[in-house]
Amino acid sequence: MEILTPRQADILNGVVEAHIETSGPVGSHYIIKKYAIPVSSATIRNEMGALEEMGYLTHPHTSSGRVPTDSGYRYYLDHASFADVMPESLCLQVARELSQNYQEQREIGVFLEKVTSMLSSMTQEIGLSLSMAPEPGLDQKIEGLRLSLQGLTHILEKPEFQDINKLRTLLKTLEEKIVLKQWLLKQAQESQVSVSVGREHESQALENCAIVTARYSAGEMGTGVIAILGPKRMPYRRLVPLVSRVAELMEAFFTEHEEFDT
Repeated sequence: MEILTPRQADILNGVVEAHIETSGPVGSHYIIKKYAIPVSSATIRNEMGALEEMGYLTHPHTSSGRVPTDSGYRYYLDHASFADVMPESLCLQVARELSQNYQEQREIGVFLEKVTSMLSSMTQEIGLSLSMAPEPGLDQKIEGLRLSLQGLTHILEKPEFQDINKLRTLLKTLEEKIVLKQWLLKQAQESQVSVSVGREHESQALENCAIVTARYSAGEMGTGVIAILGPKRMPYRRLVPLVSRVAELMEAFFTEHEEFDT
């Protein structure tokens, strides 16, 4: 991955965030207007050209605007700071809904279904969760782990999945639960949020997707995984802190509440 100048990094971040917001190619005039970068439009275009040569941007043949490549998203994710972005009101909402779900249902499988549905509803993306198991040999217990998947209809609303063939391939992959479980376990890193984008998934069906995963500890019940799946242009500044916070609250919640039916 090539090192960018501060101006190139600012422009790349601008293109990524503008594409996330608009879903379309991003031109130099939009970057200047939106982010008030104090250079001429010609300079922005030159820098965008350089970023394209380095593999961070590309452009549809019908447009002079640019869109991020997988490498562009990766640079953005590796260098952006998502800490303390989540509003306190949303933190309180998550904590309140977890408590309400616990009061309504103490069977662990149903509780996780509700948490997954909450994730999907809050993000307008596909929510995923993997039930808990002791950490040693976790990947060997794969068949016994319960996978919850909620919010498939959200994917139908995304411009990236209007191609029926791409959509059919994605839905078929999501039906392969053993493969999906293995993939979630592989991606989820301990004590941190993990984001994978596009071809990093090593799956053609997921090339237009990004997945945000996080592990959490559930005390004696072991380790669980939560995740959201959506298009590559998902709003990371909002969703990465959200997944991180839900994982933290889940961990704290299971520490305080042990009266679950398995």
